[in-house]
Amino acid sequence: MASLASHITQTRDAPTISAPVFTGLVRTLDVLLFLVAAAIADTWLGGVFETQLQGPLMLAAIIGAGAGSMVLTSEGVYAIERLRRLRLQLWPIVKAGTLAGAAAIIGIFFVGAETQAPRAFPFVFAFAALLLLAGSRVGLAMLMTRWTLAGRFRRRIAVVAVSEFSREFIERLRAEPDDFEIAGVYDDRLRSGRVPGVHANVVVRGSVADLVRDSRAERIDVIAVALPLGAAQRIADVLEQLSSTVADVCLTADLAGLAYHGHQFGAVGANPVIAIGENPMKDWSAAKKMCFDYAAGIIALVILSPLLAVLALAVKLDSRGPILFRQPRLGFNNRMFVCYKFRTMYADMTDVMADKQTTRDDPRITRVGRWMRKLSLDELPQLLNVLNGTMSLVGPRPHAPNTKAADRLFADVVQKYALRHRVKPGITGWAQVNGWRGETATVEQVENRVRCDLFYIDNWSVVFDLKIAVMTVLREIRSQNAF
Repeated sequence: MASLASHITQTRDAPTISAPVFTGLVRTLDVLLFLVAAAIADTWLGGVFETQLQGPLMLAAIIGAGAGSMVLTSEGVYAIERLRRLRLQLWPIVKAGTLAGAAAIIGIFFVGAETQAPRAFPFVFAFAALLLLAGSRVGLAMLMTRWTLAGRFRRRIAVVAVSEFSREFIERLRAEPDDFEIAGVYDDRLRSGRVPGVHANVVVRGSVADLVRDSRAERIDVIAVALPLGAAQRIADVLEQLSSTVADVCLTADLAGLAYHGHQFGAVGANPVIAIGENPMKDWSAAKKMCFDYAAGIIALVILSPLLAVLALAVKLDSRGPILFRQPRLGFNNRMFVCYKFRTMYADMTDVMADKQTTRDDPRITRVGRWMRKLSLDELPQLLNVLNGTMSLVGPRPHAPNTKAADRLFADVVQKYALRHRVKPGITGWAQVNGWRGETATVEQVENRVRCDLFYIDNWSVVFDLKIAVMTVLREIRSQNAF
């Protein structure tokens, strides 16, 4: 146990902000500001004219807020590059406030509130909206300037292959230094000396295998494969190696002439690309997943705290040793983390690296540990992992590094095993509720578990997580595979 820290690779990525999430929050803020402007007009005019403005008038104000929000959207003000520039925001805000006031006038007559509404209401509403929106943009521009200088919006790009395509790709990205950072170039031909050590003033850091390793030790957001479309086999080999990374993977080639003729391509800055694979849990998906994990995790920890205290006392009284068992396990992006469980084995028989799987009637298990494992109660301390961000409530179950099936490591048994690490591991998962838990003595058992995990990743939703959580309570508390 003393050597546990040596098995854990600590990585600290620079904090970044998802552009889609950030702009979505700005949109939401604008809607709220329109509604606040309506409330200000309601309160101020109610006090001046001693008139209590009724619900129908507020409905008209909501119509005005909706119209103003649509104007801002149509003006394209929510692009990151426009949010940074205050002068590009002011005229759209004037238009949005003016049209919001006009829409409120129409809304007043539409909902039949003309007898209740002071004539000044739409004008006060529009003026308040203008002030609030302009004020928010001043503060937002200052905040974004600070965050841009700190690199909070910058995406790190790794480029595969030394080629003319990659040179052009890098040169285009250099025109957008606030948005992109080149993490390095990678090419399998470096070691043979067939390519230089520097390409387009960027260091060639190693092979594709080195890129996979580096992507687990540092943050890499996008991997661009810059190979000609005719190099099909080489592209296929590179993509196979990159399949387990959590970065977005794209193919960039001579696509500039195709990007404006109806073809559906993505873009990395000014570079048209073909999207090959994307991180399955990013932007709003990641935000929703995180909110679900933290909210449900905190609620579960509070509700279960008396039970956790009783279980901790039972472990302490049953046998000598620590209450919690801390074990290194493979988690998100194939990184190691410390997984918490109640100790269910005798302290001098614990198997930190899982060199030997637990079997039915295993003599290493304590008396209390046996019934705790039968009821899956030993897993409850993993709620702490959820709250420290290393695990989710639902996801592929994490395994210890040396876990084997048929005397072979899981990664050697199933080719796609590493793909399950593209999301955070979970306390429970789709494989577990379908009966694939417990001892993995055969290759087939591991294959079925991985197949369920990959199905979960491809079909994730908050509703799916809720379904698995309910199925866990109904099916797995007394699972026949738990021992």
